[in-house]
Amino acid sequence: MKLLTAFKLACFGLWSNRYRVVSAMMGVVIGMFAVIVLTAIAIGVKDTLMKQMGSLGAEQILVMPGRVLDTANGQKDLLSGLTSVPSTLTYEDAQAVENVPNVKTVTPQLETVNFVEYEDKNVQSAIVGTTDQYSRVQHAKLAEGRFFTKEEQQAEAKVVVVGNNIHDSLLGKNEVPDAEEGSSTNVVESKPWWKRILNKILGEEVSAEETSLVGKKIMINEETYEVIGVLAPNATLGSSTDNNVVMPIETALTTTDMKNLTKMIVEASSLDVVDEVDGAVFNALAANHSEIDFSVVKQDQMLGALGKVTSILQVMLVGINATALLISGTGIMNVMVMSVRERTREIGIRKALGATTFEIMMQFFFETLLLCIIGGAVGIGLGYAFIEVWNGNIEIFALVLPMWAVKLALYTSIAIGSLVGIYPALKAASMKPSKALRFE
Repeated sequence: MKLLTAFKLACFGLWSNRYRVVSAMMGVVIGMFAVIVLTAIAIGVKDTLMKQMGSLGAEQILVMPGRVLDTANGQKDLLSGLTSVPSTLTYEDAQAVENVPNVKTVTPQLETVNFVEYEDKNVQSAIVGTTDQYSRVQHAKLAEGRFFTKEEQQAEAKVVVVGNNIHDSLLGKNEVPDAEEGSSTNVVESKPWWKRILNKILGEEVSAEETSLVGKKIMINEETYEVIGVLAPNATLGSSTDNNVVMPIETALTTTDMKNLTKMIVEASSLDVVDEVDGAVFNALAANHSEIDFSVVKQDQMLGALGKVTSILQVMLVGINATALLISGTGIMNVMVMSVRERTREIGIRKALGATTFEIMMQFFFETLLLCIIGGAVGIGLGYAFIEVWNGNIEIFALVLPMWAVKLALYTSIAIGSLVGIYPALKAASMKPSKALRFE
């Protein structure tokens, strides 16, 4: 019964000093908001990267230029990065790997940056030369049209599949960033919404407006190519194809300056032979190179390195969150100590009227605890609202908020309230009634 009375008095005390309470609560609100948002970012980034890497398939092996050093136990030390050497991987290397036993497919990639021209539009793009397996390996879906075939690849056909951003920019649907000084890139400004509606009502410029480049001709490096497909938007962390123009690798070797591969993805026939294929691919490439200036990395090795990176990120975020909560908890304790000092006469009067030391202590303890719980709940709510807004408007990666993170944040706010509430409560309870009544 005494606890219930102390709780009611705590609620009354908070309401009586509600303006001070709101200012003190902001520390907890900001701290809990940071906990929720940073946790969601850490988990969202980890899940996105793991899904992107995992989508390659456990039976796939990545071949890269440069040398990945080995650790003391013989594992690939991907966290140390690649040695800085130019790529010496060639299309002939990819063809040699195709002849390795138990290799299902090899998807080599050439990459460079060039300008793509259509009528009076000139847009900078990443030019990718690859095989007909690219869309399957990279999980690149088509918005319209089709991908080039193996026959077109072998015939060195001048056909391309353009990314969504490049497609829209060439049609003037996007506003293209300013080009570097001295370049001939045009800036395409989208018309105001009211002007587009007016044009549609009046029937002006509607017939001249193009909606697709499929079947049209574009220019790259003074060469003409036919657009046969448009890639669907896939703005993801680190692997977007929205700004790519993809062409057959034989065509790229013939019509562009690209000669060396940026990477190749090798797919084993089954999981059981991945280790065997990994060694055989290395040996096949080593036979064509005078020195080991390339790396052959299995999927599990890439995921292991990525897991270490995300674990380091999470540890850093835990430290940041703990610091934020400690600062907010200290702020609340200081506010409650000041509150105890300002309410000294109130405490003296209550003790003179018969309030016990335990009742006084529990009242101020409950005040601090309630302040932290309410602030924590508000911070969690604001964090959840931020995550919903982010996921509804940002596509690069999704924020993920598991239930355990919400529970942890709520339990943490309760724990902070309990810890920082002890000192103000003891300070209030230890006051002598005679001294408290004489306090000015």
